[in-house]
Amino acid sequence: MRRHALLAITLAACVLLGVAELSDLNAIQIITVTRPGTSVGAHHGYALAIIAVAAALMAIAVHLTGRLPAALAIVVLGAAALVIVLAVDAPDVHEAGLYRLTYERARAVAEIGFKLEAAGAVLLLFAGISTLVLTPRRARPPRAGSPAPAHPS
Repeated sequence: MRRHALLAITLAACVLLGVAELSDLNAIQIITVTRPGTSVGAHHGYALAIIAVAAALMAIAVHLTGRLPAALAIVVLGAAALVIVLAVDAPDVHEAGLYRLTYERARAVAEIGFKLEAAGAVLLLFAGISTLVLTPRRARPPRAGSPAPAHPS
């Protein structure tokens, strides 16, 4: 049951990242008019979509095999998504661009896309750490040609 919950949380984070890529990062408000700003995906080359697909594949791999390298990959992908959100998108959320030069009262505000990508990145990192910590470790099968472990009598 716990494995299913971890898979569901990871896949939910991937869906959030995917939906965020198709949403607006910000909107430009000029007095009473609101103009669309930049889309999330176009702002960073749809990197979060690639991360979401890779994380979903790793989550399925962990769910089916229980291998910890795939769980570690989810943590790394979640951290990468969070870096993109904080280092690439967050500084430009309130950037009005050329509208600011033309209209003194123009300002940019965060749209749903920024909120979705931030929530998705945090959830993916949380899911990755939880999967890494809560996935039971399975003993590796002995390699071919290696001596069998001695059993104490």
